[in-house]
Amino acid sequence: MTFSDLLQQQQSEGFPDLAGAEATATIPISERLVNDLLSQSLANNSRVREVRVTVEDGNRLTLHIKPGGPSFLPSIPVTLAIEDQPALPDRPTLALRLVIAAALAAMAGTFVPMVTSQLPPGVSMEGGDRILIDIRRMLAEQKAERWLDFITDLRVTTRAGAIVLDVRAKVGPK
Repeated sequence: MTFSDLLQQQQSEGFPDLAGAEATATIPISERLVNDLLSQSLANNSRVREVRVTVEDGNRLTLHIKPGGPSFLPSIPVTLAIEDQPALPDRPTLALRLVIAAALAAMAGTFVPMVTSQLPPGVSMEGGDRILIDIRRMLAEQKAERWLDFITDLRVTTRAGAIVLDVRAKVGPK
C-alpha cells in the first residue's frame, strides 16, 4: 500500500488514526494558478471567451472579462471586494461585492445577466452587486466536500498577485 493509498483510506474513514490533530496553514494561491483554473473552466463557454484575474492588495481583485463574439470586443474590467468571510460549519459562503464606477453601472446592468447565466455551480448573484460563493457546493462538484468537515476556520484575503487562504483544521476524536 502506498502513502497515497493510506492517506485516501484515512480520509475516507475520517482520519481515525490522527484523532486530535490540529493544523494551521497559510496558503497563497498565485494569480497564475487562478487564471489557469479559470481558463480550464471556460474551455467550452461561448458567451465568455476569457476571464483573467488580477489580484490586488486590500482584499480586491479585478476580473478582465472578454465576452464571446467578435475578437475586437474589449475586455471588461470588473473589480470585486471581499465583503464577508465564511462562518464554518454553518455558513460556508464567501461574499464578494462588485465595485463599479458610476459610469460603468449602466453597462454592467446589461452585462451582469450575461455573466451570471454562466456562473459555475455554487456561485450566485444577489441584489445585482453581491456574488456569493458556496464553498461546500463548489467542493461537492469536485467530490471533495468531505475536506470541509475538518476545517474549523477559513479566511480569504488578498495580496498583490495571490489569493491567500488562512486555514485552521482539526481532526476530532472518534
